[in-house]
Amino acid sequence: MQTEVAAFLQRIRAHPDDDAPRLIFADWLEEQFAAQLHSRNRTGTSLAVEWSEARGRFIRIQIALAQLKDERTSEGELVRRPEREDMQKELMREEQKLLNAHHAEWRASFEGIATGEIFHRGFVEEVNVTARNFLRHADELFAAGPLRHIHLFEPGGSLPGVLQIDLLSRLSALTIHASHAGEPLARAVARSEHLAGLKNLRLSRNRFGDDGIQHLVTSPILAKLEDLDLGDNELSETSAQMLAASPHFSAIRRLELQNNRLGPVGAEAIAASERFPQLQRLGLAHNEIGTARLHTLSRTQGFLRVPVLDLSDNELRAAGLQVILNRFSGPADPSAIRLRDLDLSRNSTLGNDGMRVLAACPHLNSLQVLRLGDCGIGDEGLRVLAQSPHLNSVVKLDLSNNPIGNVGCNALLDRSHLRELRFLILSTSMLSLGTKQKLADTFPASDAFRGERDW
Repeated sequence: MQTEVAAFLQRIRAHPDDDAPRLIFADWLEEQFAAQLHSRNRTGTSLAVEWSEARGRFIRIQIALAQLKDERTSEGELVRRPEREDMQKELMREEQKLLNAHHAEWRASFEGIATGEIFHRGFVEEVNVTARNFLRHADELFAAGPLRHIHLFEPGGSLPGVLQIDLLSRLSALTIHASHAGEPLARAVARSEHLAGLKNLRLSRNRFGDDGIQHLVTSPILAKLEDLDLGDNELSETSAQMLAASPHFSAIRRLELQNNRLGPVGAEAIAASERFPQLQRLGLAHNEIGTARLHTLSRTQGFLRVPVLDLSDNELRAAGLQVILNRFSGPADPSAIRLRDLDLSRNSTLGNDGMRVLAACPHLNSLQVLRLGDCGIGDEGLRVLAQSPHLNSVVKLDLSNNPIGNVGCNALLDRSHLRELRFLILSTSMLSLGTKQKLADTFPASDAFRGERDW
């Protein structure tokens, strides 16, 4: 019996992205359970506690959840259907019930080696492990489950040895966060041929600096990356220019660079780079973009080329936003404007003047999500937004933590534009009960008036 289990697990590890071997195993577990119910006196057929009928059901539930969560439109938007959301909630309740009852035995193989086990599609695929434990127990870790994502801690002097373990080639994702290892870490990652299959690499808060980035941008080993996080690494404008010129990141879809010092020139260089043809999201939060140097840029069309753009917490003012949205070296090419989701949160210096810039920008006709939390917006700012003829595609609007009262909300309720708006986040402490009720009636799909909504 255990030999058969091992054979199933071997097939699952060999084809980690395929649901079929997992579902076949779930079928087999349920069949074995049924057979044992009909022949309780048989010997030598009992399954290990970890592999049971409950585990088979758990595999099915998590695969069903993954399929529900991944359903998107051709534009990449998550599909929202009430009946699917009800189904998802029911599956999540059953998933949690099974985990509460069986988590201890289902994670037993990782005891003493790794922590923070996360189940994906029925199996542990993500763990936290120290570099020392990984060096000692890599074979046991990968035998215990179809591992796809490792969070590596305390690399220290073990790092070169860890990154030369060939089992790393089974990973699709690797996270090394807050090791503060600096340039040696970037060099070791860039030289590890076993990381050539990675699609997701998170290297935030490691103090790379410009020297560390030099190793990463020149490494052909990382050419398959789709998601790269280099946040909080003391990167400067020089780092940004190197990233923008790298020939090895053409598959990148998500690039996270929050909490660095790229400045407006570095940020624009990355946004405008032809080296990122697949880029869907660019995270530039807290990068000193709102400095005086922003006004020296001759063009900023690059910012509008990214479908999802995070410019939060950059001390942007209305004049700076005007530069970002409207300064081109020539006439804007409508086909080059791909911006669909814009985050300007925590730019409290934007205020009502910043809303006037947004409302007047003719290049935002396709914008669907607008995040303006904590931007110093008052009633007049909301009135201007509500009357903008350029924001008619906005479906989701975040106005949290702004001093907006009844007057501004009434302007929103009486809006002549923003006709597609469905989901609203709004601080309600300054609103009357009557206004809250009108907003709830106008935006029934939004939870904004019962708490924050996670988009």
